[in-house]
Amino acid sequence: MTPDSRSPTRAPAPARAVASRVLGDTALLLHPRADEVKLCNETGTLVWQMVCEGRHGVDAIAQAVAARFETDVETARVDVAEFIGELEREGFLEWRDAPPAP
Repeated sequence: MTPDSRSPTRAPAPARAVASRVLGDTALLLHPRADEVKLCNETGTLVWQMVCEGRHGVDAIAQAVAARFETDVETARVDVAEFIGELEREGFLEWRDAPPAP
Protein backbone atom coordinates (compact mmCIF):
# COMPACT_ATOMS: atom_id res chain seq x y z
CA MET A 1 0.00 0.00 0.00
CA THR A 2 1.22 3.47 -0.78
CA PRO A 3 1.23 6.23 1.84
CA ASP A 4 -1.75 7.82 0.06
CA SER A 5 -3.79 4.63 0.44
CA ARG A 6 -3.52 4.87 4.24
CA SER A 7 -4.54 8.54 4.44
CA PRO A 8 -8.15 9.12 5.52
CA THR A 9 -8.24 12.33 3.45
CA ARG A 10 -7.15 10.72 0.15
CA ALA A 11 -9.17 8.51 -2.17
CA PRO A 12 -8.26 6.56 -5.29
CA ALA A 13 -9.71 8.00 -8.49
CA PRO A 14 -9.28 7.18 -12.18
CA ALA A 15 -6.15 8.61 -13.75
CA ARG A 16 -7.10 11.47 -16.04
CA ALA A 17 -6.07 9.68 -19.27
CA VAL A 18 -8.06 6.53 -18.47
CA ALA A 19 -11.35 5.76 -20.16
CA SER A 20 -13.66 3.06 -18.87
CA ARG A 21 -16.96 1.39 -19.55
CA VAL A 22 -18.97 -0.98 -17.37
CA LEU A 23 -20.87 -3.67 -19.25
CA GLY A 24 -22.89 -5.77 -16.84
CA ASP A 25 -20.49 -7.25 -14.30
CA THR A 26 -17.37 -6.41 -16.33
CA ALA A 27 -15.43 -3.17 -16.40
CA LEU A 28 -13.24 -2.39 -19.39
CA LEU A 29 -10.42 0.07 -18.64
CA LEU A 30 -8.36 1.71 -21.37
CA HIS A 31 -5.11 3.51 -20.69
CA PRO A 32 -4.27 5.17 -24.02
CA ARG A 33 -0.78 6.34 -23.06
CA ALA A 34 0.25 2.85 -21.99
CA ASP A 35 -1.73 1.31 -24.87
CA GLU A 36 -3.20 -1.11 -22.36
CA VAL A 37 -6.67 -2.53 -21.82
CA LYS A 38 -7.73 -4.17 -18.58
CA LEU A 39 -10.84 -6.27 -18.01
CA CYS A 40 -12.18 -6.50 -14.45
CA ASN A 41 -14.25 -9.33 -13.01
CA GLU A 42 -17.35 -8.66 -10.91
CA THR A 43 -15.36 -7.81 -7.78
CA GLY A 44 -12.93 -5.60 -9.69
CA THR A 45 -15.86 -3.88 -11.35
CA LEU A 46 -17.38 -2.96 -7.98
CA VAL A 47 -14.01 -1.62 -6.85
CA TRP A 48 -13.61 0.35 -10.09
CA GLN A 49 -17.10 1.85 -9.84
CA MET A 50 -16.29 3.10 -6.34
CA VAL A 51 -12.90 4.38 -7.53
CA CYS A 52 -14.73 6.32 -10.26
CA GLU A 53 -16.74 8.13 -7.59
CA GLY A 54 -13.42 9.43 -6.22
CA ARG A 55 -14.65 9.69 -2.64
CA HIS A 56 -14.11 6.26 -1.07
CA GLY A 57 -10.99 5.20 0.77
CA VAL A 58 -9.68 1.64 0.70
CA ASP A 59 -11.52 0.74 3.91
CA ALA A 60 -14.90 1.88 2.58
CA ILE A 61 -14.35 -0.01 -0.67
CA ALA A 62 -13.34 -3.13 1.28
CA GLN A 63 -16.48 -2.91 3.40
CA ALA A 64 -18.64 -2.71 0.27
CA VAL A 65 -16.83 -5.70 -1.27
CA ALA A 66 -17.23 -7.71 1.96
CA ALA A 67 -20.95 -6.94 2.11
CA ARG A 68 -21.61 -7.70 -1.58
CA PHE A 69 -19.58 -10.90 -1.77
CA GLU A 70 -20.22 -12.14 1.77
CA THR A 71 -16.63 -12.31 2.94
CA ASP A 72 -14.94 -10.92 6.01
CA VAL A 73 -13.78 -7.32 5.93
CA GLU A 74 -10.11 -8.12 6.62
CA THR A 75 -9.88 -10.49 3.64
CA ALA A 76 -11.64 -7.91 1.47
CA ARG A 77 -9.30 -5.16 2.72
CA VAL A 78 -6.20 -7.16 1.71
CA ASP A 79 -7.65 -8.03 -1.71
CA VAL A 80 -8.87 -4.48 -2.39
CA ALA A 81 -5.54 -2.96 -1.35
CA GLU A 82 -3.71 -5.39 -3.63
CA PHE A 83 -5.99 -4.63 -6.61
CA ILE A 84 -5.82 -0.86 -6.06
CA GLY A 85 -2.03 -1.12 -5.80
CA GLU A 86 -1.97 -2.97 -9.12
CA LEU A 87 -4.16 -0.32 -10.76
CA GLU A 88 -1.89 2.41 -9.39
CA ARG A 89 1.32 0.71 -10.59
CA GLU A 90 -0.20 0.27 -14.06
CA GLY A 91 -1.23 3.93 -14.22
CA PHE A 92 -5.00 3.41 -14.11
CA LEU A 93 -5.58 5.39 -10.93
CA GLU A 94 -4.18 8.22 -8.88
CA TRP A 95 -4.85 9.61 -5.44
CA ARG A 96 -6.88 12.76 -4.86
CA ASP A 97 -8.24 14.62 -1.89
CA ALA A 98 -11.50 12.99 -0.88
CA PRO A 99 -14.48 15.32 -0.60
CA PRO A 100 -15.80 15.76 2.94
CA ALA A 101 -18.39 13.24 4.09
CA PRO A 102 -21.99 14.49 3.76
